[in-house]
Amino acid sequence: MRVVPSVLESVTVHAEGALCTRAFVLSPENGHLPGQVRVDGLPLALRTGSLRARVVEGPADLLVRDLKPTFDVRLPPESELPAEQHALEAAEAALSAVHGRLERVRSEIKALRNLTPTWPAQRKGQPPREAPLAAMLSLTGFVDAELAELQAQELDLERQHRDATNELELRRRRVQELSSARNVDRARLFRAALLTLSGPIAANADARLVLEYAVAGARWVPTYDLRLPRTLEEGTLRMRAAILQRTGEDWTGVRLAVSTASLERRAEVPELKSLRIGRSQPPPARSGWREPAPGLEELFAGYDAAHVARPESVPARPLPPPMFEEPEPEADEDAYEQEQPYKEMATFGGAAPGGAPPSVSAPPPMPPPMAAPKSSGAFLVGGARPSSPRRSAAPAVSMPASRGGGGGMDRMKSKKRAVEVDELEEAPMADMAMDEGGGAGDELRRAAGLEPADGLFDYDSLTLASAASSAQRGRLRPRPALVSQAMLSLTAVSVQVEVVRLEAQAFMFADAVHMVTPPTWSVPPRESARHFDARFDAEAVADVPSDGAWHTVPMLTVPLELKVEYVCVPSVEPRVFRTVRLDNASPHPLLAGPVDVTLGDEFLMTSPLPTLGPGETQRLGLGVEEALQVARNTRFEEASGGMFGNSTVLTHHVSVEVANHLSRPANIAISERIGAVPESQKDLKVEEAEVVPPWQKPTPLPGEAPVEGERVWRVSVPAGEKRSMKATWVVKLPSSKMLNGGNRRT
Repeated sequence: MRVVPSVLESVTVHAEGALCTRAFVLSPENGHLPGQVRVDGLPLALRTGSLRARVVEGPADLLVRDLKPTFDVRLPPESELPAEQHALEAAEAALSAVHGRLERVRSEIKALRNLTPTWPAQRKGQPPREAPLAAMLSLTGFVDAELAELQAQELDLERQHRDATNELELRRRRVQELSSARNVDRARLFRAALLTLSGPIAANADARLVLEYAVAGARWVPTYDLRLPRTLEEGTLRMRAAILQRTGEDWTGVRLAVSTASLERRAEVPELKSLRIGRSQPPPARSGWREPAPGLEELFAGYDAAHVARPESVPARPLPPPMFEEPEPEADEDAYEQEQPYKEMATFGGAAPGGAPPSVSAPPPMPPPMAAPKSSGAFLVGGARPSSPRRSAAPAVSMPASRGGGGGMDRMKSKKRAVEVDELEEAPMADMAMDEGGGAGDELRRAAGLEPADGLFDYDSLTLASAASSAQRGRLRPRPALVSQAMLSLTAVSVQVEVVRLEAQAFMFADAVHMVTPPTWSVPPRESARHFDARFDAEAVADVPSDGAWHTVPMLTVPLELKVEYVCVPSVEPRVFRTVRLDNASPHPLLAGPVDVTLGDEFLMTSPLPTLGPGETQRLGLGVEEALQVARNTRFEEASGGMFGNSTVLTHHVSVEVANHLSRPANIAISERIGAVPESQKDLKVEEAEVVPPWQKPTPLPGEAPVEGERVWRVSVPAGEKRSMKATWVVKLPSSKMLNGGNRRT
């Protein structure tokens, strides 16, 4: 088998996860291409079910026949380990040495403190001995001198221990900040792909193949950069992608693309059910299901003959619960059963000496279990839950009579139960007849309303049972959920490595990207993409390390039509705000995200940009313009009107003056609001008496809520000049009524 090197060419980052594409070249040896190759160095967070391979360039008869995932274990030399790992190991060794010296000094100090003179016991009838003062003083002086020296060493070693602990913590953080692609383990575990080609094939030129796989641990959010000149007459909007990845491999010099599509969403053609009018008919069988071929057991006759001499031990399984309840025995039979259990066990497995019951920890041997009904899968009855397994009809086992009598009753009881079992197990035997294959079983299943479960149509999750399983061999069945991907793809690893733990740790590190806080004002692509999916390709190759941090990658320049407009609502806020109307003239949708606004050579602010589809228009706020000033004055008059004075006339006068201190003309939109009369109030009237210059009702942009009664002046004020506007409107209402909140509304 040839191991070929591969190069990561392109990466497409989806809303969650990424799709990577690797390319490798096969060179012919002795005029032939190999029939099997191996691609190593794949990330450990690879999803094994996403592996795809195809031939891009090469002979016409070169095809990829099979593709299997496996593992690759590498033992790198010391020179390939990063310097941070060597520094970490040196810090650990230094801390261990200092800790050992400190513990040794502390043990010596403890021993010296226990070094005190001992006084012998006084004997009766003898005078007390004279104390050796010279020796005691010499011992005390020795202990004090040694303790002073050792305590000084202890203080110095404690300082060294504290410094070594801080150094070790620093080196650990440096290692944690490394890219996840720079593995610091002595034994490195990678994924690998084993490709079987339609070879060997005679060829004189190289063949180029592509391997695709999906990995977890990648995210992206859109960001934008808007550059405007001081005049605000034109601008450039660039789309950027903030990418975060911890997949286990660095993306260096790759063609990068981002997509709003979900990598986990299944794209399957829906199965539409037909609606029939007329006589009721049974639903047609689902396509894709095929009954086991007749004579399936004959295919394993050779296997059974070869393994009959050394049968494999089958682990004991708990018997399924019975589907039928046996009738309760009579009183005399119940009493007999309470007296006989140990006697039956002793008779079956050998009589115990003295008639004593055998130990419970050594149960008697059970008869070999019958083969389960040969079912080709799980079935649903009328769309309900899967039916419980049924017991197969087992022959009655005749037990020899136990010592102490009762054999006749035992035989009668066994015969009675055998008859009951034969009668009650007719339905399971019918199921066995159906499952043996053929049209009869199919017709019986349809008559009973049985439908194959949905799990039996998911062929990616089905596995073929082993030939040693006489009940399920030759049939596809759902793969157990407890079997992980690592155990399924573990085929050729001969080094003792904790594969399952390392793979689970790799997926845990990959999922940690969802805990990282995104940039301010950012919105996940799936939330802002509305009902469409889009893909954006970067203009140049990019580098994104696998360090778990956000990296900004420029994607494309979006052609926009900019229109600067100053907005002011003097009745609420006298200040004037700068806004830019963005018209998306590109075929690409602009997703919601933060936009960094640069005015000239100075960074202005960061604003949230809403989702902007092709051809849509949105308004982007740029803050307050101090060079524009607005003054608003109001006057209110209230009088009686009507022929008999039975109505109230409210006259509102508003005058607005705008001063432009900029060096260029400014287009300003000044908003006012007049009273709006609901349709239910027929006796109220609002009339616009005098408006100079004329105003108009505004048309709200997409995403902006309309304001009832809003009017807008759109004026152009030259540089260094002023403009005045005034409006008068009259509200007429019955004298018995008053406006909510007071008649004065300006």
